[in-house]
Amino acid sequence: MDDLNLSQKSSHAQNSIQGRPHFDPHLIKVEQCSTDGIEKTGYLLKRPIDFILSGLALVVLFPVFLTMALIIKLTSPGAVFFRQERLGVGEKPFMILKFRSMRSDSESTGPQFTSTNDSRITGIGKFIRKTSLDEIPQLINIFRGEMSLIGPRPYVGFELADVSQASRQQRASIRPGVSGLAQVSGRSQLSQSAVIEYDLDYVEKCSLMLDLRIVLKTIQKVISCDGTN
Repeated sequence: MDDLNLSQKSSHAQNSIQGRPHFDPHLIKVEQCSTDGIEKTGYLLKRPIDFILSGLALVVLFPVFLTMALIIKLTSPGAVFFRQERLGVGEKPFMILKFRSMRSDSESTGPQFTSTNDSRITGIGKFIRKTSLDEIPQLINIFRGEMSLIGPRPYVGFELADVSQASRQQRASIRPGVSGLAQVSGRSQLSQSAVIEYDLDYVEKCSLMLDLRIVLKTIQKVISCDGTN
């Protein structure tokens, strides 16, 4: 990634997209981040930091939660929250939470990729997606330990169908994040294979300092509404 001076040439390039391999999530060794002692020690602080920051954010942002819930409920029929099964650390399924930005029947035919000017997106949904406000409920996922502030994005199973077993194992070795290296390097403008490469690059190099740099870039991207669809 140019902005963070990280090489996109991951050593896992040959493992990224190789058909539809048999995948056994039980083979994953979770929470393996770095072989460097200093980085590994720092990484062990990641969960306590996530827990404290997400808890504080939930308290501070409670008025925003309430306001967004009321607006969504008044402008579109259906639930306030969008819930969907995603793959977490070790590819253990969990229910991700978002403010609903699409019609309540948007997945009646199954999960689909979102496109630019998607007709399923509601009026208020366009705004909360553009400003990333739809992601705020994921603070609950972080508080519960299902996600982290920074990490590879949690995918629906079918999105990883063409990713090799080796790449999936490494990618799922740490908790997924609300934002990550791929998200500050292009977000929805990146191809799926490029996102996987950034994810593997992050797993190899992850540290608290890298997380801080990604947080700062994320704030910049959110303010500029860059890379959203």
